[in-house]
Amino acid sequence: MIKNERGITLLSLVITLVVMLILAAITIYSSLYENGGVINQVKDETSKQQEMVKKEKDKMNTVLQDVEEEWGIGPNA
Repeated sequence: MIKNERGITLLSLVITLVVMLILAAITIYSSLYENGGVINQVKDETSKQQEMVKKEKDKMNTVLQDVEEEWGIGPNA
């Protein structure tokens, strides 16, 4: 006689967990590395900040040169 089986078997639980882990890995990978992912956003933001720092540095050098010329100091005086 076959007993009345209830619940899920260990095998079906393991298979379900493996499938869920694979889907989670695919989701995490795609969110980190695909277009518009976290890493690309960080790279874009870093590039923008570096460009902004370069522009500010150029402005400061221009102001410094103007002050040096006006006061008659510095290497070009």
